[in-house]
Amino acid sequence: MDTNSAARPVRSDLLAIVVLLGFAAVIWVPALWTPYWGDDYMFLHAARLSNLANQPWSEVFWPLQPEVFWRPLSQTAWWRVVEGTMGGNVLTAHAVMLVLHLIAALGVGVLGWAMARVAGWPARWAVAGLSAGLYGVLAVSLLTVHWVAAANSPLLVLFTAVLLASWLAASTATGMARLLLLAVVPCLLVLALLSKESAILMPLLMLMISLFVGVRLRRGEWLTVVVCVVVCAVWLWLRDKATVPPVQQYGYAFGGNLVRNGASFGAWLLNVPREALRMIATDGLFKGALWALLAALPVVLSWTLAVSKGGWRRLQGRQWVLVLAVAVVAYTPYFPLIWNSYEYYAAISAILPAIALARLLQGRRVAVVAAVLMGVSGWLAVAGTRLLDHPGLIGRARWAETSLQQLAGQQLKAPLWVRVADDQRFAAMGVHGLAWRLGVPLEQIHNVDVCPQSVETGTCLEMDAEGQWSHHPVAP
Repeated sequence: MDTNSAARPVRSDLLAIVVLLGFAAVIWVPALWTPYWGDDYMFLHAARLSNLANQPWSEVFWPLQPEVFWRPLSQTAWWRVVEGTMGGNVLTAHAVMLVLHLIAALGVGVLGWAMARVAGWPARWAVAGLSAGLYGVLAVSLLTVHWVAAANSPLLVLFTAVLLASWLAASTATGMARLLLLAVVPCLLVLALLSKESAILMPLLMLMISLFVGVRLRRGEWLTVVVCVVVCAVWLWLRDKATVPPVQQYGYAFGGNLVRNGASFGAWLLNVPREALRMIATDGLFKGALWALLAALPVVLSWTLAVSKGGWRRLQGRQWVLVLAVAVVAYTPYFPLIWNSYEYYAAISAILPAIALARLLQGRRVAVVAAVLMGVSGWLAVAGTRLLDHPGLIGRARWAETSLQQLAGQQLKAPLWVRVADDQRFAAMGVHGLAWRLGVPLEQIHNVDVCPQSVETGTCLEMDAEGQWSHHPVAP
């Protein structure tokens, strides 16, 4: 065999992986300088109070008062570390978020390697590297890197990927190694459940992944599935006691929202950014549609190259069906949501498609072209969102930071009476942001419809519809 011909697939795989790493750096490194925004301030404020009160860490995992979301690992504990160990430094927090994203992508690579090993695919290292690289440039991670409050997503991806990799590795292991791998699966499930609620689907995903690679479950695997189901049942019981009913936007309905959320799900898998959908739905149809097309077209072209010239035969018919089925099942908790829908909801749904695409591209010259296309798509989605002013999510963060810096330079006498013309814009900082940045106790900040004219004292802060602030003293 020609040595150059044998080495050519290896060079293609290596070059594709390097291209993906380069795009990942270009796409995500600028996120380091994103300010805090939105829920960040609420969690920061709560963490500061907990740290100042030396709250026992047992209360982190079992709250004294029910919460909206019971995510002790990725929310309560995470923010106590951000506020305490990191000193609330936003650059450090985003650096850790970027590292978490990298580790989560590597976890997807580990799962890709395990699937290649069990399924008998060649060049496992190449499948692993391409899987990690392809997942690393997907726009589903936009909020994961830009929003500190989204730490639940990379943690969930990491625990999910390593859990499924351990599960598959156990299917071909023997003796003590098999017992250890099976034992670690429920432990990883606990960590995933303590990070995000959608991990409740893990037992089903385990079975579907086994079907994908074509392994038959032995007695030990079935016992592990039963243990995982019991773990999920106990978690549901505990969660019922630890949470309050969700706010309206996180409630469920079964109507037209299913169609809207289904369309959003398809958009997330094609790297279409949320803000492009918002523009299409409001007053920017042409710009939004053009942006969505530019982001989605490279993804479609990548898959077209991957299935061309018989590439589609690398996956069996059953596996093609399961690529879509696993993605849909992983997104199940989000289809009925009344309102909220974000890219990172599809973080688990995107794992198997990334691995499948890696399998189709491995060892082929088109892998480099597909890597460039996927990188360009991710960059268009993320960089475009980063450039937007309000109501672009990251634009909102910048507006909030600029406003808070301006207000911090004013002599504002407490209490503060805050009147805003745009509640959605104000949500980027909220009263918790004002309390955190201005050093004013939360109980001395009041969101009002009309600033008081008598009896009360303090300062009236007013924000107009364009986000401009003005203030004047309030005197009895």
